Amino acid sequence: MSDSPQTDNKPVGAPPSADQFSYITHLQLDTLLSAMKPITPHPEEHIFLTTHHALEIWFKHVIYDLKRIIPMLEADRLAEANWLLKRLGEIMRLADGHWTVLETLSSPDFHEFRPYLTGASGMQSRQFREVEVICGLCELGGENYVASVRKAWPGMIEAYPVTLRQAFFNLINRSETSLLEIYDKRWQHPQLFALAENAMELDRRFQSWRFNHILMVRRQIGMRTKGTGGTFGRDYLSATMGYLFFPELWELRHDIAALHGGEIAKP
Repeated sequence: MSDSPQTDNKPVGAPPSADQFSYITHLQLDTLLSAMKPITPHPEEHIFLTTHHALEIWFKHVIYDLKRIIPMLEADRLAEANWLLKRLGEIMRLADGHWTVLETLSSPDFHEFRPYLTGASGMQSRQFREVEVICGLCELGGENYVASVRKAWPGMIEAYPVTLRQAFFNLINRSETSLLEIYDKRWQHPQLFALAENAMELDRRFQSWRFNHILMVRRQIGMRTKGTGGTFGRDYLSATMGYLFFPELWELRHDIAALHGGEIAKP
């Protein structure tokens, strides 16, 4: 399957005959499963590899769907975009659960093979960074974040001239309706309301994924132990909790509360 998503439903042609096709060949299982190659004799390295392989496969699909959603939003194809955006929230909910599984790897077991991983770090995941970039984090993450992405992956930012965040707000602007009005009169704008809620859910799931990643790291090695990538958890990981793709949707909750008489503290 091509990595370039199709934005329209098109016939895929006649199915192959039974002697040309099977579950194994369709999923390329020989290739997929042979990619798992432990570098230590420790049996618990297997769950470490399995978890991260699974996450990378999900990130690949998240990127695939994001590339479909952005042109849908640009074309005002809200029903289709909402369907896929809702799916991404569910994928990130599932991805978040991977940390719970990885926490069954005990701290002493991890430390027994961890020295072999020096130099390897989740920060080197191109796909996860690409997800952040497509969602629009470069517009909000600050100069240091942008500089680090440009240094590690030249051309990645330029590959996405329109991000999910930009496509979302461009569509809202075209609707000539404010976010507050969309929420207040949500049943008059059901598709826009669903879009905002799906974007919020995606952001919320990423926040949960980041938070539980920190808890997993804290459980495994502590926050004052230097990671294999050379950073300390309390410095790098904790800083990422401030990353949001749609901070306006979070701030909107104060406006909704105020609209209904709620008392809001000053920022």
